[in-house]
Amino acid sequence: MTELGRLNREYLRAPVRRKILYVDDGFVQSGKAINISEGGILLGELPHIPPINVIHMMIDLPQFPDFHSLGSSRLSALKLQHLERKIIRIRARIVRSFEGKSEVEMAFKNIGCEFVDFKPEIKGEIEKYVSRYARNIIYMLMLFEHIGRKKEQIEELRNLCYLLGYNWTEKVPFLRQKILHDYQSLESL
Repeated sequence: MTELGRLNREYLRAPVRRKILYVDDGFVQSGKAINISEGGILLGELPHIPPINVIHMMIDLPQFPDFHSLGSSRLSALKLQHLERKIIRIRARIVRSFEGKSEVEMAFKNIGCEFVDFKPEIKGEIEKYVSRYARNIIYMLMLFEHIGRKKEQIEELRNLCYLLGYNWTEKVPFLRQKILHDYQSLESL
């Protein structure tokens, strides 16, 4: 394996920034999905780490359109609540070790999980979400490069940032920096 090959992931990943529901000892808990790939998911903000190895969860994936295929007026009119959603039910195995950690230490850590025993159509939905998100990040970076000072351009850009889960109220250079970081981490470790 080349040095470069070790830096690439098996699957592209994309930010999710959505609530998830999971079953823990017969109770439904909520947490936050941080990013997702065809191979697994990174979770955070779990109130309790399940003692079992396999977690049953539900994830709400918004169905983003390809931003580059829409005109400026349609991009400005896009609203998160109007996007279709796919609810995915899936099982995941915790792959990060917590030996020697207290409950408090575990609560502040992100949990890496690998998907197990899932249907090809679910894998296809995740791949579709990740590839569309990746294309939209590239489009957003292009917008940042060509942004002028027109209020309409900045509002359109902020709306797209909001759709993708970024804090749209941040200053434009900070938004660009965060989106660039997510673009760079799509396939790198």
